[in-house]
Amino acid sequence: KPAIKRIASLRELNVGQTIMFHYPEESDHCILIRLPGRESDANGAGLVAYSQKCTHLSCAVIPDVENGVIHCPCHEGFFDLKTGVVLAGPPPRPLPRILLELRGDDVYATGIERRTV
Repeated sequence: KPAIKRIASLRELNVGQTIMFHYPEESDHCILIRLPGRESDANGAGLVAYSQKCTHLSCAVIPDVENGVIHCPCHEGFFDLKTGVVLAGPPPRPLPRILLELRGDDVYATGIERRTV
């Protein structure tokens, strides 16, 4: 199991903002997104995080918060911003989800959930 790692403070992350971080290793690029509203997680902070590698050919994906998607420009893959599930294109699986925990105002990565559906 990967080590727990502090990603950011909620004070540093505005609603609709995305930040990049590395987890579990420095070579693993990830994205943390603070969604509009407070519906996405048990802590009510509206946070989601995913690996930034597309599940098709590992191209870097780009969040489009305004349109509610994560886009892979290499082969026009699209993932749902709130869930990471495939909406269109060739990706065969959802994006790996980075498990998050809120401790006070600090956001921590606590693990990785690799999904097939």
